[in-house]
Amino acid sequence: MSVPVSTKPEDRPALDLFHGYALASAIAALEMADELSALEKGGITLASLEGRDPLLVATLRYLCHRGVLRESGERFTLTDYGARVYADRGFLVWLVGGYGEPMRRIDAFLQRSMRYGSDVTRDGRWVAGGTAMMARTDVVPQVMETLAKISFGTVLDLGSGNARFLMAVCDRFGARGIGVDVDHAAHAAAGEAVAANHMQDRIELVRADVRALDEIPGIDKVDLVVTFYLLHEILAGGRDALLGYLTGLAARLPAGAKLLVGEIEPPIDGEPGQPFTPEFTYVHALVRQTLLPADGWRDVLTEGGFDVREIVRCRVPGGILLLCEKHEPVSRSR
Repeated sequence: MSVPVSTKPEDRPALDLFHGYALASAIAALEMADELSALEKGGITLASLEGRDPLLVATLRYLCHRGVLRESGERFTLTDYGARVYADRGFLVWLVGGYGEPMRRIDAFLQRSMRYGSDVTRDGRWVAGGTAMMARTDVVPQVMETLAKISFGTVLDLGSGNARFLMAVCDRFGARGIGVDVDHAAHAAAGEAVAANHMQDRIELVRADVRALDEIPGIDKVDLVVTFYLLHEILAGGRDALLGYLTGLAARLPAGAKLLVGEIEPPIDGEPGQPFTPEFTYVHALVRQTLLPADGWRDVLTEGGFDVREIVRCRVPGGILLLCEKHEPVSRSR
């Protein structure tokens, strides 16, 4: 009878990557299929799985093998390790759900047999969903602390998605809001959320491309603009495109208006072991987008008509918030 070969992970590093790929895929899939929350709320019983697809049981048992779950008393529950992974599941949803298909086509991109944007694209639903999960603990607390330092009456959220963040800001600071997003599904979800929270009289939702500034009603009355992980997408069209957008935005805002920008810095060269930022940068290179460090954002924002008043480091690795103010006009003495 043959004896199984015992292999230490450090002896076969490729197997560690093999495990990671399968594990990330399984966890993200459970979240996207709305199965993961039941594990966090007390577990899933074997009885409740009767009549379900056998793949679900196989997925749960696989996660037991990898230490994410335990099976005890005919119930699957999260381990301590699994609970920590669950808290950061947004990273996995963002990568696997949002960019899984483009990542699978890297070979075709390298051979130029396929092009991103025409042949393959990301899944915007899960890019937004994963980002929202990450931001909940790693970005939003710092955003709220930063906004508490300034005063504003009307906030414009460029790329507002399901409007959950915009509603939270309006609720906390007693402001009115305008949310702009081009995605039909996101716009519809935002409308439902605003109605469910009885905020129709305070929040206006606009389905439009955020680049079309003239289609945003009341922009000349806005005293705070927030935009998260948007400007690097505009930068993909070139520095001049981004400068044109920023100068156009500044020209339409009233004097003293604030701009809060959220971005991720690229990794520092020569420092191995950095979490998240190398992968985030690589994925954006895949979709032909470039990231800037904090100083790079300061330069382009200044040139575009905004003074950077403060740079805040977020809990998410590489995350920065740039609090800006529209340039004061230069007075000329006679």
